[in-house]
Amino acid sequence: MKKIISMVMAMVMLLCMLASCNLGATTTGTTDTTGATTTTGTTATTGTTATTGTTATTGTTDTTGTTATTGTTATTGTTATTGTTATTKPPVVQGPGVATPDPNAPSETPGKGPFLWLDFEKVNIEGNVIKNVGSAEGLDATITGNPEYMASPTGADAIHFGTNSTFDYLTIKNNEKLNFTIDDEFTIDFWYMMDRKAAGWDNLFSKGSSKNGWYGVWLGTNDNDNQGVCWGGDTGNHKIGSLYSKYKWHHITVIMKNRTIYTYLDGKAVSAFEAKNYTSTSDLFIGGRNSSDATAVSTAQFHGAIDEFKIYDYAWEAKESAKSIYAAQSHTFEYVNPNDATQKMTLPYRVYYPTDFNGNTDKYPVLYFLHGHGECGTDNSTQLQVFGPNVLINDIVEMDNCIIVAPQTICDGATNKYEWVASGSNIAGYHQWDGVAGGLKIREGELKDIIHTVGMQAAEALIKEFVAKEENRVDMNRVYVAGISMGGCATWEIMARNPELFAAAIPLCGSGILSTAASLKDIDIWAFHGSKDTTVWTEGSKKMYDAIVAAGGTKIIYTELAGQGHSIWNPAYTYKNSAGQTPAQWLLQQTKAD
Repeated sequence: MKKIISMVMAMVMLLCMLASCNLGATTTGTTDTTGATTTTGTTATTGTTATTGTTATTGTTDTTGTTATTGTTATTGTTATTGTTATTKPPVVQGPGVATPDPNAPSETPGKGPFLWLDFEKVNIEGNVIKNVGSAEGLDATITGNPEYMASPTGADAIHFGTNSTFDYLTIKNNEKLNFTIDDEFTIDFWYMMDRKAAGWDNLFSKGSSKNGWYGVWLGTNDNDNQGVCWGGDTGNHKIGSLYSKYKWHHITVIMKNRTIYTYLDGKAVSAFEAKNYTSTSDLFIGGRNSSDATAVSTAQFHGAIDEFKIYDYAWEAKESAKSIYAAQSHTFEYVNPNDATQKMTLPYRVYYPTDFNGNTDKYPVLYFLHGHGECGTDNSTQLQVFGPNVLINDIVEMDNCIIVAPQTICDGATNKYEWVASGSNIAGYHQWDGVAGGLKIREGELKDIIHTVGMQAAEALIKEFVAKEENRVDMNRVYVAGISMGGCATWEIMARNPELFAAAIPLCGSGILSTAASLKDIDIWAFHGSKDTTVWTEGSKKMYDAIVAAGGTKIIYTELAGQGHSIWNPAYTYKNSAGQTPAQWLLQQTKAD
């Protein structure tokens, strides 16, 4: 097997690291406005302007705007004409970097190689056929169009799609070895690099069609946090990585074992969810065409490169550290309102315990994380993500000194019943916080008049029961709550209904209940919101900050991300204050004992 990263790639990575941009920092009691923009292209230009305004009387107002899309455009070489001898194909200059592999990544069993292996080396390409160098016969790939070739992260060649006007893709004829029942095991492993954002259903690879044994990896349709590099199948779409990683090589591994799909990006666990039967009569396509298309649609063209495409008929063993959030224990909580038995629900939740939890008798802080509308469901997994890795949760896991409890509620069509907060119109499928309805603004009225959803009731009951049962292991001075979007609204509400329980909170793009401000003045709160959020209006956080300060609160910090819309989780969770702390680091320092 070829070396994972060549010395040339390592040198380029070092240059990229040296060129990376740094986010602005919060200064307590100061209005701080920072803007950082990185221009993607052959030359990256980074500019940072910081303007410090007047001193705030109490609390902290911090406005930060960051747009970072870093990369160097890959220069494409001469077109390789289909049907010519492979030795004539010219190389293409590689993009700027390769993602750092995780030493704990899952790996193949020695002596049990892949049955399908396309390495895209010159010696294994004959005319318009790329030979399978794996163990199975009949799985060669046929080239359509004129893909080119470029330097790869494994030290040789990779195939590069979408650099010409022709439609480029590979076809591997249907074979029973490419079909998997729910009780089978498989591993799919490959490298990819994208050099243009998705224009449609951009296909890295796929087999089958919707509701017909479909599986594959594809790109989302735009450059925001709601899209990305996704595993797709009859179980739905699950984000693996972000579209912000253009011009950089990444390593994807998908494993099916015990009726579960596990996805990894650069060796790190991203998600786990229920598997299905992946059997169909369709061919397997790599590159521009996805197998659901009746014809080759140019808008589905993948613009980028793929290397070392492998499929195994067994599941790789995960060497990942026990610190992975996907090591979290799976549970369900049965809630029944003691005053109204008709208000009840089953609430799935996951619990992460630090790796040394059973080796001592220490007391640990607890983070209660409330997901957004996009993570609703019953799979007891999606709530651990935010359209991909959840930076806050992953940072807490990495520090490995805090219990995490993460429940998952369902989407009920805005009937104001099971979702965390009552923000719907009671019209199925219609949410008050979407753009059509004009976005959710600050919630007014007395707390007693705010609809207390069954979802919120269950969430409150769960965390109270959990800390009561673990009273000998939970530091009751350090119970925290955080959430995004719907979960950001829920963070404000659960604090308002239980101000005595929480020491600190991090609500993102949420809306508070204005009349409850005084009851929150003694809780350490770091609220984030995008200045251009029209899904949950910025005033939902800003007016809460103003009201808490007016009530005498000195522990609240408000960071408004200039120019940002609703999906602020990545820039917010990676933001650093004046002490150099990320939100996760700041959170674990907060205690009621102060």
